[in-house]
Amino acid sequence: MESYTLEEKVLRKVMRNIPMGLIVSKEGFRRKIYYVNDTACEIMGYTREEYIRKMQDGWADLMDVDLREVIREHNEQIRSGTPFEVLSRPQTKNGGYKWILSRVNVQMQEGPLCYVSFMDVTDRMQREELCRQENEALREQAMQDSFTKLLNRGALEKHVCEALQERGSDEEDAFILLDVDNFKQINDIYGHGVGDMILMRMAGILNEVFGGNSCIGRMGGDEFAVFLRDIGDRREIEERIQKLLTEVRAEKERMHLSKEPTASVGVAFVPESGSTFVDVYRAADQALYHVKNSTKNGMAFYDFV
Repeated sequence: MESYTLEEKVLRKVMRNIPMGLIVSKEGFRRKIYYVNDTACEIMGYTREEYIRKMQDGWADLMDVDLREVIREHNEQIRSGTPFEVLSRPQTKNGGYKWILSRVNVQMQEGPLCYVSFMDVTDRMQREELCRQENEALREQAMQDSFTKLLNRGALEKHVCEALQERGSDEEDAFILLDVDNFKQINDIYGHGVGDMILMRMAGILNEVFGGNSCIGRMGGDEFAVFLRDIGDRREIEERIQKLLTEVRAEKERMHLSKEPTASVGVAFVPESGSTFVDVYRAADQALYHVKNSTKNGMAFYDFV
């Protein structure tokens, strides 16, 4: 008898001082709270009396857990008495929120009796979120041209390849390739600072003219590309390119240059020009250089070259 009493005292002391919340309750219509340890009260900020009153609606309500969803998702574990984990973000007494990881064991043959141990994992969740945000930022940086903030060549190629694989049989897409005419001369005459400003303005103009669902990237140097899916009407593409050429020429006044900056544009259509990135890039490149070697300051469609 004495041995049992000592064992019971030791067990209760361990349960009281263990660094996680412990709850033992009988669930159902006649809910009864058998045990709540000090750590459970400390984590949620309640006194023992307040905690027990809160528990009258069940641990799931206190922990802001959708009990129906828990039963649906963990029905097998509940029936077999196997422990399972639930992550939730309940409100504490002071009005703040904490991420709580609960380990739940339901013994149906006992009433049902619910054994819940839980810990505050707020710091861990915040670290994981910060890490996720940092990884997302790094991923975006890896896809971005550091100067213009457009997609870089690798990212653009990846997007185009994926789009070409997904395209419908009756879908017509357009790949547009362009560069600034006489860009080396611009750098030589006005300096690289002005050349850099023109590249930045090109990025801005492309976003203004195409934006939306288009995929815009800098291929390197003064070469840019735009991929448009399911274009519908080629005349609209031509109108938008004319607007782009007009906006580029308008940089003369905006930047107080003595000569108009201009651009040459080559356009390839899918599926006429091919079904791979290499195909459409080569076709648009041929159309671009048709313009470069003739008038410059204009556009050409690959099927007319």
